[in-house]
Amino acid sequence: MSGVDLKTGALLDQQLALSAYLEALLGETPESVPVESAGPAPAVRLTPDPVPAPVAEEATPVAAPAPGPQALATPVVQANGRPAWARTEFQCLLFQVAGLTLAVPLTALNGVLPLDLDAVTPMPGHSALFLGLIDHLGQQVRVVDTAQVVLPPERLAAAGAAAGRASHLVLIGKGRWGLAASGIGEVVSLHPEDVKWRGSLGTRPWLAGTVIQHMCALLEVEAFLEQLGRGTHGNAMA
Repeated sequence: MSGVDLKTGALLDQQLALSAYLEALLGETPESVPVESAGPAPAVRLTPDPVPAPVAEEATPVAAPAPGPQALATPVVQANGRPAWARTEFQCLLFQVAGLTLAVPLTALNGVLPLDLDAVTPMPGHSALFLGLIDHLGQQVRVVDTAQVVLPPERLAAAGAAAGRASHLVLIGKGRWGLAASGIGEVVSLHPEDVKWRGSLGTRPWLAGTVIQHMCALLEVEAFLEQLGRGTHGNAMA
């Protein structure tokens, strides 16, 4: 078999593995066994040659959050269980976290920044999920190690330290929270029927559904923020 055939076969195997991983995430219910306990997590691929997407930042700074967890609104859902922002066609920004592609609705996005971890002030006494604080537009942004939220322990251990996989911040929650990302992709338009929606929040309320066409997990940002505000961390969120 030629080198080209081997490379093509390996890429196909990675795509099938990622598809299976996303399906496992989506199919999980509160009573089921978490995906990480079912065996080694499959390998996933980074989206090749991501195209940076220009995202406008908020013009007016928002007041810095209090040190303690904040009360956040309960996510609004339709009668069919889908998020309110998914009634019609919507746009999402794709970004990568340690090999996994995530999609965040533009309605919940407040900007994208380059991330210099040397500029992040550690938060002693806080969960390891939070890398620290960074100043942006006059407010303190809490930097979240997103990989600890979306990856099972096996994949997280293989991903290495945050310093080697965090190059950008995806701002959500009116700019109060920044999701550490390893790469920024393109903006895509999705119809509700393009998404395989999660029927139950299960143990991963941050997961709204999966988009197999783009091999990505779609974030339910309001539920994600609510967990962050409660201080939930680590594998309890993954």
